[in-house]
Amino acid sequence: MAKCADDRKEEAEKYKFTANEHFKNQRYNLAIEFYSKAIENYPDEAIYHGNRSFAYLRTECFGYALTDATKAIELDKNYVKGYYRRASAYMSLGKYKMAVKDYENVVRVRPFDKDAKLKMTECQKVVQMLLFQKAIAVDDKKSVADSINLDAMT
Repeated sequence: MAKCADDRKEEAEKYKFTANEHFKNQRYNLAIEFYSKAIENYPDEAIYHGNRSFAYLRTECFGYALTDATKAIELDKNYVKGYYRRASAYMSLGKYKMAVKDYENVVRVRPFDKDAKLKMTECQKVVQMLLFQKAIAVDDKKSVADSINLDAMT
């Protein structure tokens, strides 16, 4: 017999509670396992995806963290932690421009969040530095002088 939505939600909440306990005790792989069970029971809850994203960040599985954070945002555009976690994943993957956009969303909603402002500023500095390095980079092209064949000249 299929479970009704309320039963699935209640079971998912139990899994989330267990996952949160594992997370608090830094047993991130177990936390991921239980967040996954919560998602299996009730996949439309942004918090489950956001929490699993955070656990993935702690285990340095940045691609999975990015996927879960993005899913959390798709489910709830107002879920600020989703933007924060996706920005962290982007930053860890070296996608600083994308991270800046998400940090800007977080700061817009939470203007007094010092951590988000600090990380946004840090990201902006990296983006500026990369743009500057690109602007002053010299291509490894050969000099015109190297293409002159002196032996061929009479």
